Amino acid sequence: MAGDLDKPLLDPDTFNREGVDLGLLPLEEVFEHLRTTPRGLLSEEAEERLKIFGLNRLEEKQENKFLKFLGFMWNPLSWVMEAAALIAIALANSESQGPDWEDFVGIVCLLLINATISFFEENNAGNAAAALMAQHKYEIVKILQEKKHVVGMTGDGVNDAPALKKADIGIAVADATDAARSSADIVLTEPGLSVIISAVLTSRAIFQRMKNYTLGFTLLALIWEYDFPPFMVLIIAILNDGTIMTISKDRVRPSPTPESWKLNQIFATGIVIGTYLALVTVLFYWLIVSTTFFEKHFHVKSIAKNTEQVSSAVYLQVSIISQALIFVTRSRSWSFLERPGTLLIFAFLVAQLAATLIAVYAKINFANITGIGWGWAGVIWLYSLIFYVPLDVIKFVFNYALSGDAWNLVLDRKTAFTYKKDDGTANVTITQRSHSAEELSGSRSRPSWIAEQTRRRAEIARLVEGHSVSRHLESVIKLKQIDSKMIRAAHTV
Repeated sequence: MAGDLDKPLLDPDTFNREGVDLGLLPLEEVFEHLRTTPRGLLSEEAEERLKIFGLNRLEEKQENKFLKFLGFMWNPLSWVMEAAALIAIALANSESQGPDWEDFVGIVCLLLINATISFFEENNAGNAAAALMAQHKYEIVKILQEKKHVVGMTGDGVNDAPALKKADIGIAVADATDAARSSADIVLTEPGLSVIISAVLTSRAIFQRMKNYTLGFTLLALIWEYDFPPFMVLIIAILNDGTIMTISKDRVRPSPTPESWKLNQIFATGIVIGTYLALVTVLFYWLIVSTTFFEKHFHVKSIAKNTEQVSSAVYLQVSIISQALIFVTRSRSWSFLERPGTLLIFAFLVAQLAATLIAVYAKINFANITGIGWGWAGVIWLYSLIFYVPLDVIKFVFNYALSGDAWNLVLDRKTAFTYKKDDGTANVTITQRSHSAEELSGSRSRPSWIAEQTRRRAEIARLVEGHSVSRHLESVIKLKQIDSKMIRAAHTV
């Protein structure tokens, strides 16, 4: 190699850019092909090679923004939207006439809106930056925040602390320094960043639950153009929070089987129950403003033309049914069979008494509510009680389906509902144990049946234990080469 370095420097005739792939060669051969050493080139050599090869250039692909925008207008999604618009126009025209120029302008505007949204989403997509200096991290976070982006930052060292503090969501990894931990909003306790994905999914599920909670008011606003007073939402939230805080002192019955957090089941059940409550509120509003059901059957005066009284009625209905939901979610069986704690009952009664008095007597001008009287209050309490009962049924059916017990009945209890592979044996054991625990807990009035089950299980356990001991003895005899006839004669091991 030393002899090769004594050769003249490279010239364009002897250099072949595509003849050698330096990435596949050992380091020594790379230096040999480049006619240099690990110490680098001298100034004279560098100047000569610069004359031969020229400056390195980082070529950046230039894309035309206008053509990219047009690309979003001419794609399969735009075709589907255009076809849907044409079908809708054809169905709307009773005389089967074709679309006129106004319809054409509307379709073009629809495509422009879709292309604009897609274009901005594509250009403002979230990116990640790594291997940065400390000051660069802080500056990047600052620039992104100035552009109205929500910035997340992960770090583990002292130099990451300023950027972690500046970011909207600062995340310190598991092995981070104390400075990084104190500056971050979230500290990971396990190695890796996959937990961030779980946190994002969980937060989105919670947000979906919140959106579902407001579904009823959204339907009222979109379908009937009904404006529910924001002040009454605040009152509901305050009374709900006061009742929910007493759950920490509630008396509960422990589960007969080991428990674990089943977030998918919790969120799915919450969405279903929340949708049910929203539809109950929508039905109540429709019965008030579009029918005379309550007036005919309960002989109360109509309040359909008085929006302030309608607001009071909707407020009381939402307050009662939403707080009564606590008794459903806290119980494993029927909510009226599991007695809640005294403090929880007291808080619920006080909150609903206050809500009822507000709905009956209050005259709050800035909140646009007026008292509805005790007649309507009684009707609303009865309506809420009737639609409260199905909440337990919904809870049973949905939890039963998600837990896998419903599938066990279909499949003869061979396996539980699971996404894991080769998990049938363990789940069969857990399922049988669960059914046994439920049967034992619900059969206290049948001592003979319990005794029979206990005797049968004890016999099975004795046979299993005897079989295990026998197999163990056979293994010991084979390993130690003991004469089995001698053992039978001595009756000992």
